[in-house]
Amino acid sequence: MAAPSRETILVLTAGFGEGHNTAAKNIASALKQESGGSVEPLVLDPFTAAAPNLSAFMKWGYRTMTNRMPGLWNWLYQSTQQGNFGNHVWDRFVGLMHWLEEKFAETKPHTVVMTYPLYAAFIPRFNPAVPRPKRVYVAVTDSITIHPIWTQAPAHRWFVTDDHSLEVARRQGLAAERCSVTGFATSLQFAATPPQRERRGVLYFATTSNSHVKQTLTGLLRDLPPEVPLTIVTGRSEDRLRSLIARLLHASRRENVELHGWCGTVPDLMSRHALCLTKAGGATVHECFAAGIPAVINYVIPGQEEGNAMLMERTGCGCRSEEPAQSGALIREILTGDALARMTASMHTHRCPNGAVEMARAILAGA
Repeated sequence: MAAPSRETILVLTAGFGEGHNTAAKNIASALKQESGGSVEPLVLDPFTAAAPNLSAFMKWGYRTMTNRMPGLWNWLYQSTQQGNFGNHVWDRFVGLMHWLEEKFAETKPHTVVMTYPLYAAFIPRFNPAVPRPKRVYVAVTDSITIHPIWTQAPAHRWFVTDDHSLEVARRQGLAAERCSVTGFATSLQFAATPPQRERRGVLYFATTSNSHVKQTLTGLLRDLPPEVPLTIVTGRSEDRLRSLIARLLHASRRENVELHGWCGTVPDLMSRHALCLTKAGGATVHECFAAGIPAVINYVIPGQEEGNAMLMERTGCGCRSEEPAQSGALIREILTGDALARMTASMHTHRCPNGAVEMARAILAGA
């Protein structure tokens, strides 16, 4: 007798920043784990699938604005707060509606999970012949400064990262019983990699513009005590930053520095470092919460990332560095005073490594 086919759950994301993709991948992994393999999560980026070239251009434009023209991005972010998110006249250039109708007709999903909220607004406008999912879940990847496009999406349940964000969602009109505070959907490895008792050194995620990284790293190499280990992770920016960082490290002659490009060892790296220096991206900030490592935020994209920095400050788990060149001096002050102990204690209280699993359990229960 043939084995029964596994249920397909669509997990829809978009590559505008790493947070959406990271959450989608981790939710899919948790669904597989928690279902014992009885469901088949399918992670898809409809923007890329429907219009590869235009999607690549739009994502390039997003990165350019957020890194080099933050004021323009902030205006765009704020000006769309009252937008009509169900108006898809612009979609004639992308073809999202047509692609989604074809994919839903092909897979007939009973359950859809979205880490990018726009797609939910298309479902009520599908051709009547296209099957609708019975359950739509939205995993919000921003904290506190939540754009209304998240909460106005036609869905059955929302997952938010923290109690502060829950209050924002309620003020935007969501009923409390339709929201679950789960934390961010971080990697399942965080729950299996608790913070080490003896943690040393600074972990720096160098992912901002070249000039910002240059100022930040120059300050770190100048102001960090020589006995403090420094680990630099460039991620997808490795090719862009490799020569710049090599020159700065060579000129400084500092010895206790590790340099990583794109790596799959972030949970381990976070578990053994005492402090993280990073931009306020949703994925990285909440990975800090998952790992229990305090953070210094030295770059904030206006709009969606401001809430992530606020969350660090409100919980006492981190602080901001207003000037990149002064990040090293601020971290030296934190390491040599009692601020690190206070932040670490707060992180023990607010550590949240199981967001993806909490979401998966709720989704499977509803499905």
